[in-house]
Amino acid sequence: MTDARFCLFDLDGTLTDPETGIVASLRHALSAVGFPEVDHGRLRDLIGPPLQDGLSMLGVPEERLDDAIHAYRERFAETGMYENEVIAGVPAVLEALVAEGWTLAVATSKPAVFAAKIIAHFGLDGFFAYVAGATLDGSRRHKADVVRHALDILGAPPDAAVMVGDRVEDVAGAAACGVRTVAVTWGFGDPAEFTGPEVIAVVETPGQLLEALTRTAPTPPAG
Repeated sequence: MTDARFCLFDLDGTLTDPETGIVASLRHALSAVGFPEVDHGRLRDLIGPPLQDGLSMLGVPEERLDDAIHAYRERFAETGMYENEVIAGVPAVLEALVAEGWTLAVATSKPAVFAAKIIAHFGLDGFFAYVAGATLDGSRRHKADVVRHALDILGAPPDAAVMVGDRVEDVAGAAACGVRTVAVTWGFGDPAEFTGPEVIAVVETPGQLLEALTRTAPTPPAG
C-alpha cells in the first residue's frame, strides 16, 4: 500500500450548497416541456444523482428528456450554477489536507465542464489536482464511473483513496471501486443510509471531517 493519500470530494451538498440554482433550473426544465408543477421538496431530493435519472424519476417521458436537459443546462450555465455557496469551513479543510500531503480531486455526477467552472468561480480550484465529472452525453454519469475515472487519472490505488460525500450514491459508487467513504450530514442525503463497512465515519461538521480524514493518514515508520 502506498504512503500517498487521495481524497475524492463530491460537489453538490458536500463542497457547496447548490439548492437554489438547481431547483430553479429544474423548474425551468420542467416548464419547457410542459410538465406540471413539482413541489420544492421533491426537486430538492434530486440534487446529487445524474440529471437524466432525476428527470426520468419525475416522469418526464424519454422522448422529451433531451429537451428538458437542454432547457436545464441553458439556465444552469447562465445563472443556476452561481446561485450556490461554499459550505462554511470547507476551504479550511481543503487547505489543511493539502498541507498534510493529500492529493485532492472532485468526483461528481455533474458534468465536468460545469463542475470545473463552479470550483474556479469559488476559488477552490487551487486545492484540486483534477475535477472528475459526468460527460455531457451521459456516457459517464453514475458515481462509480466517475470515481473510477478519477482514480485512473490520478493513478490512485483504491485502498489509498477516500470518498467524501453526502448521498448514499456516493457511498455505493465509491464502494463499487473499492474506495471507502466519509459521509457528511450537511448535504442532501439521509444519514440513516450511511451504514456498512465501506463508511468509515459519519461527520456533522467540516472540523469533524478533517479529524476523520487525518485518522486515515499513514503512520510514519518507526525511526
